[in-house]
Amino acid sequence: MGILHSFDRLRLQGSLGYLYCRDVFEEYLNKSKVLCKDFKKFATGLTTEVCQSAEQLARSLKRPFTYLASSALSKEEEAQRICRQDKIKEGLVAVFRCVEPCRTYKMRGNYQTKLLEPQLELGKCLHLYFYVQHPRFGLLHLRLQTWFPFLIHLCLNGHEWLARQMDGKGLRYRKADNRFTWIKDFEAAQNLANAQLSSDWVALCEELRRTYHPLHEKIVAPLHGISYYWTAPQTEFSSDLLFRDQATLERLVPRLILHAMLNLGCEQVMRFLGKRLDGKFGGEVVSDLRRGPEGVRLKHWVNENSLKL
Repeated sequence: MGILHSFDRLRLQGSLGYLYCRDVFEEYLNKSKVLCKDFKKFATGLTTEVCQSAEQLARSLKRPFTYLASSALSKEEEAQRICRQDKIKEGLVAVFRCVEPCRTYKMRGNYQTKLLEPQLELGKCLHLYFYVQHPRFGLLHLRLQTWFPFLIHLCLNGHEWLARQMDGKGLRYRKADNRFTWIKDFEAAQNLANAQLSSDWVALCEELRRTYHPLHEKIVAPLHGISYYWTAPQTEFSSDLLFRDQATLERLVPRLILHAMLNLGCEQVMRFLGKRLDGKFGGEVVSDLRRGPEGVRLKHWVNENSLKL
């Protein structure tokens, strides 16, 4: 029927890079007039303010402000359930709170100097998940770490974004879960998907940051208002092949899987993902074939990069 190339899952990250440097963080505490022995009290106060701000926002909009005790619960499914239940088309859906792993500062004693020093290490702290029905991007969420260095993750879905674009242009389509099953005009849809590539990502991220993390300016005031540095640690780009009938696809899939198993090895996967075959590669190439109720999935990894069918 047609082929559509577009973003799928996007995870953008905002970090206060200066605060990851211990010398700068010590200067930050100095300018804030906070002694190392008082750091926990100081940080706990900021965390409380961040949480109170989020709760006030949720209460003012009459949206849930819910603590999730188990990481096994799907926040995405819960947000979608609330959207259906409350018929939310735009705006804040809910704020979820949960304790999750992070990199954060703790005060540790230095045996040589006999002084307390901040150490950035792995730990756990409370995180806030703001689920939002965005008028342009559809359902997305902003994840805010409520303890230093206040890392932000922003996750959105390219297919949901494209559906909103097609709605705005009056282009007809059918969608099931996170996939398109029919598109009236593939060329017009592809042009809209291509326009996603030239988005002003920093403006988008900062707009959401200002709305859901307004205490940022107060937190960074001692360092003259440093800004978040935005990166894209996870990007998924998809090529969706749409077929007119299932019988044709069912004939093709076994041949595609057999071809992938017999003809594609680590050399092709590494070259496709931009790795040189010069004998100096220190990682691992992994291929995985799984069968489930939804069909067959074949996936290749090279370190943190992957491709799947």
